[in-house]
Parts: sequence; C-alpha cells; structure tokens
Amino acid sequence: MSSSNRNDKAQVFINFRGADLRSHFAPYLHDVLHKNGINAFIDDKLEVGDDLTDLFEKIEESTVAVAIISSRYTESDWCLNELVKIKECVDRRTLRVIPVFYKLEISIVKKLKGSFGLQLWKLWRKENHCNRDDRILKWDAALQDVSGKKAMRYLENSLIGIPSLFLCSNEADFADKMAKHIQDYLNKDKPPREENPKPQGKREENVKPQGKGGDNPNPEEGSNMASSSIKPGKQCLK
Repeated sequence: MSSSNRNDKAQVFINFRGADLRSHFAPYLHDVLHKNGINAFIDDKLEVGDDLTDLFEKIEESTVAVAIISSRYTESDWCLNELVKIKECVDRRTLRVIPVFYKLEISIVKKLKGSFGLQLWKLWRKENHCNRDDRILKWDAALQDVSGKKAMRYLENSLIGIPSLFLCSNEADFADKMAKHIQDYLNKDKPPREENPKPQGKREENVKPQGKGGDNPNPEEGSNMASSSIKPGKQCLK
C-alpha cells in the first residue's frame, strides 16, 4: 500500500472501487490534487492480507474524505469498511465527506436496487457463511448516510441543463472542478496568517476562532456538494 507522500499527513482521503476507477478517474483526481499542493491519499497498492489499520489512520488524520460510489462499490468489503470509518469520523465532526456518485443514480444506493444491493448481500453471505455478524447493517448505514447528503454526480451521457446536477463534459473536467472545490474548502479552513503577531505572554479577551471548520466546499450555482449538516445514518435494511 502506498501513495505519493505516504508518510505525510493526508489532507484528503479518496475512497473508491478500484475495479471501476483505478485505471483512470481516481489517479487523475489524485494527481490534480497533488499539483495543487494538496496531499491526497489513495490505497494504490493495497493487496489481499494487508492490514486496514493504516487506512483507518489516514482517514482519521484527513480533513476531507471523497467517497466515490460506483456500480461495483458493494463488491468490496475494503471500500465499505472505509466508508464505515468515514461515517464514524463525520459523526464525531472531525471529518467532512464529499459523496460522489459516479455513473450511478443516488436512488440505486439509497434503496439498494438491482445488482448494487444484491452484491452487498452476496458479499456479507460469502464472508459470514457460518457466523452472520452486524457488518451489513453498518455498511448499509454508511451508504444511507452518504446518499442522504448533497453530492456531486457524474452521469455518463447525461443531458446538460438538468436542474441540481453537477455535470461536466468529461471526466477530466469533472475531476478538475472537484479539485477546485476541495482546494477552496481547505483554504477557507486555514486561519489567516497575522502580519504582526502579538507576544504570546499577553492574554487576549474575546478572541474569536479563525476560519470556518464546519463549512463545506462552496459549489458553483446549480451544483450539488456535501452538506455541512451531519445527520445520523438511516438504514435501508430491516
């Protein structure tokens, strides 16, 4: 498992299904973020048997998590376990998540329709054929949480002009705009530097905190982005 700056503190954690995105979209987004001075992390060499602890640590130290949900996302317990960890951090208000629905309707995720939901059941049954644990409930709650937030969507062959959709002509444009919103958010979250810092020995009264750590990236008009409100995940499964 590695990334460009694996030992540096990650600012952005990219959660994605490698079978859908590893060869094109995810590495392009990763490179764009790094070119803009953002230390983004992707698990570009995760192999069977690797410990997920390092991934969870990267999630915990990040400021933003980008959860890219695609059609084969529920085939991977790694993706789902990362998403559960992301939700835990969001619930603690230590992380902001930007959901991205890649060539996938949000209603499919919310209602676990078709193969997307079937894959989730198959994954759980395959790994827990003897002892049925509660992981599927946690996976479902995490999926419901991101599907209930304002999100960015890339829909293949979409009609331009549909209200409230964030549409781009191609994946590169979409990734570039994602990077811009992430950059704007990280810049906003940083406290401004003081030109003439005051001596530390004096205690100041009524000092207000700098920056707006609770804000999300401001999307362009007509776009959908991650909401600043954090709501507990609902479960589709009963």
